[in-house]
Amino acid sequence: MNWMNFFLTVETPEASAPEQNLLNLEFSTTEIVLGVLVLLALCAALFWFIRKKRQPQRTGKLHPAVIQQIRIGKVHGQGARSYQQDSFGVSDPEMLKGNGLLAVVADGMGGLSDGDKISTAVVETVLDGFTYSQGQGTPEQVLLTLTQWAVREVNRFLGPDHYRSSGSTMAMGMIRDGRFSWVSVGDSRICLYRGGQLIQLNREHDLKQKLALQAINGEISLQEVYTNKQKDGLVCFMGMGALDQVDLPSTPVTLIPGDQLIIMTDGIYNALEESEICAALDKGAEGAPAELEQAIQKKAYPDQDNYTAVILSCETQPASTGR
Repeated sequence: MNWMNFFLTVETPEASAPEQNLLNLEFSTTEIVLGVLVLLALCAALFWFIRKKRQPQRTGKLHPAVIQQIRIGKVHGQGARSYQQDSFGVSDPEMLKGNGLLAVVADGMGGLSDGDKISTAVVETVLDGFTYSQGQGTPEQVLLTLTQWAVREVNRFLGPDHYRSSGSTMAMGMIRDGRFSWVSVGDSRICLYRGGQLIQLNREHDLKQKLALQAINGEISLQEVYTNKQKDGLVCFMGMGALDQVDLPSTPVTLIPGDQLIIMTDGIYNALEESEICAALDKGAEGAPAELEQAIQKKAYPDQDNYTAVILSCETQPASTGR
């Protein structure tokens, strides 16, 4: 039936029975189509409502969480040694919101002379430089500049004829705008403690790294990587002259509430199991130093090395505006 017949059927009361049936059929089809369209519209509205309910509510008054405070913990012990060659330092916490917070740990090499003087020179140069520069530049630029100054100062102290006669590791990290960047030389570790897991962020510059590469290339056996008595010896350190390695991240680590960062010498991680370090960090920046020290002393190793750690505990809260 075309539209002309439809209108004729509507306008003509004396329409024949077949035409009236067609009229009734046409109205029934139209009603079905309208009913389907209404049903689809209701389903769409219901889907939109459910999806909106599942989304987090935003009032417009809350802002993303920002780090408002860093709690600092420190442990520094001599162990069984007759001297202390570790050094450490932390910048002024009041500088956090502007320039950021910097922490540095240096482990003077015990087998060499004047390790304490080298580690002290590293820490003092880094902290003085950070204060002087006021953290200008990106965190990576700041850390690399401080590393350059520390290398220059150590090399000046030793003189070209005495490179490698003394040395120190260096591990420093910087928190700015809720992100953590670092630079390290040697085997002092920088770790992130998050969700009960201790994650090492930096790579150690020891002989084991080179041995592993030689084993991969078939130059030595895999067993030699683990049995070589010199595998823990440093292949890069402050005091060797020109550095040939430095460790830094490709991008800073974004920190979240409850994160803790620990920068420590091998006197900590060689003496304690990872589970023991984690148990201490569960006490927070205030309780962790005492827990670490008690755990080390309880071991009572006759050759216990100097041990040092700086713990940075991040406290963040969602900032809210007024009306």
